[in-house]
Amino acid sequence: MMTRKAATAALITGLLLASASHGDSRENDRDNEHDLDSARVATGQFDYRTILEVGDTRLDIESVRHIRVGNDAPARTLEIRTVTRTDMGKTEDQLTLDFESLLPIDRRVRQDDGRMQVNYGPGKVTGTIQAAGQTVAVDLALDEPAYAGESGLEAVLMAMPLASGQDFELRVIEIDVETAVRVFRIRVGEVETIEVPAGRFSAWPVHVKATDEFEDEQTIWISDDSPRSFVKASAPVPADLGDGSLTTELVSSGD
Repeated sequence: MMTRKAATAALITGLLLASASHGDSRENDRDNEHDLDSARVATGQFDYRTILEVGDTRLDIESVRHIRVGNDAPARTLEIRTVTRTDMGKTEDQLTLDFESLLPIDRRVRQDDGRMQVNYGPGKVTGTIQAAGQTVAVDLALDEPAYAGESGLEAVLMAMPLASGQDFELRVIEIDVETAVRVFRIRVGEVETIEVPAGRFSAWPVHVKATDEFEDEQTIWISDDSPRSFVKASAPVPADLGDGSLTTELVSSGD
């Protein structure tokens, strides 16, 4: 459910947040080059389980995600709220996207010992991260739009007219110890049938791989129905983080 290299590091170390993303918001709404349609994104409640296995260690993570359409002025939004629970505590992550472009507007993350607040304006992302008794300022200028990571990236993939053989790139910003724009290569495979706790799904396997020196990667399965859901994700844990696997599966969904 997240950019795997950064997310795995966050889970292992217990940091507040491994990534957040930005694109020029409604004030700089470029042509919809990926033919996104937010009506393709399923709304409601989605329950997930994530299993992180590194060596002999296993961490079970429960997440509940609520996706809804907001109709507040000045424009409609897609609101994604995710509550994640681990032995380290609870994290609440509220991401607001512009409904038409799916570019991020703001993000609020709350954890027992930390907070993150990020606002997205035209060409700039600003905010603060508070964790471990320290406050880190987020202040980044952008020359091109970029989509949100984690639930924001999954929403973009759900909104696309997926087809086998598609191969393209997406820009994502991660905010961690350093803030940087990352480019991910996206490849769509043939529809396949997968089984998760929520049932059997016909789904597109979408392979996501960073084009930088880290080359972290994951596969995200998006259901081949209307509207679409994120049903599974799988990624290897990099060797420098302990070598293992990270798997997320849909457990149940409803209104």
